Amino acid sequence: MNSIMKWSIPAKTFFLGEYAAIAEASAILLTTNPCFEISLIDEMRLEGIHPQSPAGIYWSKLSFGKGLAAFDPYHGKGGMGASSAQFLAAYLASSCLQNKAPDTDEMLKLYYQSAWQGRGLRPSGYDLLAQSQASLVFINRQQRLLRTCRWPFQDISFILIHTGQKLATHEYLFSAILPGDIHVLNDIVEKAVHALESTDSDTLIGTVSAYYRHLLGLNLVARHTQAAIETLTRDKDILAAKGCGAMGADVILLLVKKEQCLDLAQKLKHLPHTVLATDADLYEKKPLIKNNPHKTLEISS
Repeated sequence: MNSIMKWSIPAKTFFLGEYAAIAEASAILLTTNPCFEISLIDEMRLEGIHPQSPAGIYWSKLSFGKGLAAFDPYHGKGGMGASSAQFLAAYLASSCLQNKAPDTDEMLKLYYQSAWQGRGLRPSGYDLLAQSQASLVFINRQQRLLRTCRWPFQDISFILIHTGQKLATHEYLFSAILPGDIHVLNDIVEKAVHALESTDSDTLIGTVSAYYRHLLGLNLVARHTQAAIETLTRDKDILAAKGCGAMGADVILLLVKKEQCLDLAQKLKHLPHTVLATDADLYEKKPLIKNNPHKTLEISS
């Protein structure tokens, strides 16, 4: 296999904003290492990419006479953005081969054509947008906002753990119904954005807990995630917890005191959970697609 080009694409996790994102409202996503590795290859085939995935469908419509090979550092664990990473790489490869600059609006349009057949809820594409950027990413498509910031807190950290379960989001969206009170979820995310801007850790902790409680009230949290969070939050060093993504099924976000982060991460490794990342693993390299005009959240020092 002769690799022509390779892209390293960060994993993504919804910090806050799943379901609100489907309505193109506010969401905050995390981009973390390790990265997915997708290569453009000479052979006209797909390796590690399902032909019926959005990337597979999109690539099959092109006629470059080349293929794609993907490496997943999470080995098939759901919730980290493997499918969207593959599509992002396919789009970047096609842009490169056509000698044109990639564009987020064009990318989203092409993604919807490949990822949604008009049945059920349309995927938000927020994961795709986030993975084209870096660090923490705030998105509101209604307001055409795409902004980034670094983790600003010196007193709290986050830990991402995997539940060991996997929910196919595209299948889930076929029958899912969008909650009627999306504005409540949106308002919580907006409050979290203000907490990031003012480095207000107490408020951020409160927004994570509030978002989780609201999802619980809407029956949008998988039972195994509820059980895991109930057990995890008995540890007083865990300040807040919520499931991430569709039904919170695959990944759980924990907010913890920064001085306890390493010890807690080690402790969690001995439980039936895989530690995926902490704030030390945030992806902070150059964005893969230029955000024009590039905006960053204004974080107070």
